[in-house]
Amino acid sequence: MTGAMVATSLVVWPAAPFFLFMHGKDITIPKGTEIAAYVNGDMPLDAVKFQAAPAGAAGTAAAAPAQGGNVELEIASTPAGAEIEIDGNFVGSTPSTVGVNAGQHQITVKKAGYRNWERKMTTSSGHIKVAADLERAR
Repeated sequence: MTGAMVATSLVVWPAAPFFLFMHGKDITIPKGTEIAAYVNGDMPLDAVKFQAAPAGAAGTAAAAPAQGGNVELEIASTPAGAEIEIDGNFVGSTPSTVGVNAGQHQITVKKAGYRNWERKMTTSSGHIKVAADLERAR
């Protein structure tokens, strides 16, 4: 047993530094994804960036879809995995169901290599299915 351990260490140990050159797979993290980050030590933060926007300010339309409303938009696209913007604010990737307040909204579906799909929609209540067929960019 001891001889086998010594023989294995003599064979594997010289090759160990080469494992440092191995790379993992590349991934894409969609916009808006929350990621927990840990730091070792003190990190000064800008408190202004963590305050909620006052009512009636620009950007409250972006907060409404995240919090939900009285209208559900079920947004799908062909091909899937496109970015969804409502009123100019990123809310997720297709397919997704997003809650919005009743009223007029600008819906944009984007994907690299395809033309943007845009629609203005006035909503009142209920569940609305939206299907975006993206065309390849030329």
